[in-house]
Amino acid sequence: MNRKLSITAIILGALAILGEMCGLLIPTVSWFFTNGRVFGWTSSVLLIAGGVLGLLFLPREIRWTPVTLQRFRRFRSIGRGWWSFRILLALIALAMLDQIIVGKRALMVRCDGKTTFPAFVTKRYQAQEFGLQGEQEVSYRELKQQLSKEQRGFVLMPLVPWDPVLDSDTLQSITLEQRDGKWFKPGDAEPYSGRARTSYVDLPAQKHTDTRFRKGVPDGESQGYAKNGALAFSAFYKAGVKDREKWTGEMPQAEFEKVAVTPYEVTIYPPIPPLWKARHYLGTDSKGWDVLAQIYGGWQVNLKAIVLYLAFTYGVGMIIGSLMGFLGGVFDITFQRIIEIIEELPFLYIVMIVVSIITVAEMNLVILLAVICLFSWTSLTYSLRALAYKEKERDYISAARLQGASTWRILTRYLLPNMLATVVTQVPFSVAGIISSLTALAFLGFGLPETYPQWGWLFDDGVNHLSALWISTSMFAAMVFILLLVTFVGEALREAFDPKKFTTYQ
Repeated sequence: MNRKLSITAIILGALAILGEMCGLLIPTVSWFFTNGRVFGWTSSVLLIAGGVLGLLFLPREIRWTPVTLQRFRRFRSIGRGWWSFRILLALIALAMLDQIIVGKRALMVRCDGKTTFPAFVTKRYQAQEFGLQGEQEVSYRELKQQLSKEQRGFVLMPLVPWDPVLDSDTLQSITLEQRDGKWFKPGDAEPYSGRARTSYVDLPAQKHTDTRFRKGVPDGESQGYAKNGALAFSAFYKAGVKDREKWTGEMPQAEFEKVAVTPYEVTIYPPIPPLWKARHYLGTDSKGWDVLAQIYGGWQVNLKAIVLYLAFTYGVGMIIGSLMGFLGGVFDITFQRIIEIIEELPFLYIVMIVVSIITVAEMNLVILLAVICLFSWTSLTYSLRALAYKEKERDYISAARLQGASTWRILTRYLLPNMLATVVTQVPFSVAGIISSLTALAFLGFGLPETYPQWGWLFDDGVNHLSALWISTSMFAAMVFILLLVTFVGEALREAFDPKKFTTYQ
């Protein structure tokens, strides 16, 4: 396992550097450089260096003790925890597909015999490169419709063709359906009341009529428009019966009434409810951003935060905690005082101060996590300190000392592996804690900038727009589902690694 992990670290670091140098956007791996070139190069080089050192100095395989193997078997026997673990792994794999699942850039474009892969390169293709007007980046959703209409090629879009953030869908339309002489929204039992419009079939962007409906029939003002956009006629209805009308002469009445038009459509402004034809499977929020894309993007941000959080918090906490217990003396007393000072500092106020000092453009996930981790590593040290005090007096530590083993070797090869049970059982609850913390900070307005999809923002938007139930309901269901899975895994690990299950007192 050590060898596989080391090789994986080298491959990830090499792919990140290769993608940056060649202008490629490799799913998940390209994230290293999205937080800046300094962080990208540093993290990539550290991954490669760590992998090389692992190949050189770590044993080829981890030799698990019989007790540890028995604990793993017991974890697999706990169905709820084991299946929750497998579902979490599947969700992590899904998140690692990145722009293949969610994104506004096409996975593949075949146009006029030329094939491109916009989602996997840093280059931004202009609209004029595909025969459209403008020098701005092409809208691949519009390009897909244009190429299909002109039969010049095709566009393959992600499953959710919307970016998690900064990709607004300002309006959509729903086609009304007629039942028993009245107009209804699809799926509604009550007749439609409000304004609806028809458009020219050959000019979809141009209105033909704009009519006010009440209880499924025209009731009130109705206006008709010529193909040039000028007003052609105006009329007034009472309970579905035309009361009066006036023609302006912009378009002959006979031609106006015979022209091919679309059925009545209702224009919907954000927040847009779930709409299959627009591929808003869970609707949009008040800004027009796709809810499912934000949930997916927020899950990706949480996974990145979890990796960084666990690496720093558990790395620092395990090293300092074990050294406090193993060395004792001045080192132990000094760090106890430091930990007491850190734990007395008000966490939320510190975050508020940092967020107010750092500009929105400079704030990123690494900075926010650095502040959180500054207060988080202390909780692990006391439990590991107590274990180190107990374990260092055992015979196997004394034997290692007599054989001349260094302090580092004793800590890494003997002491820390025997603390595995304590560390492993705390990881799932730390994961749940960091997800809740990031969501709460975003909900309070002290999270990341809007360039990051955040679950807390969706919660806030759902609270502010209670009529759009799909926002809060979708976000609540997704977060509860994730936290339940993590909690089930934590409970199963705690039960499987309980020393009372494998200890006999005599």
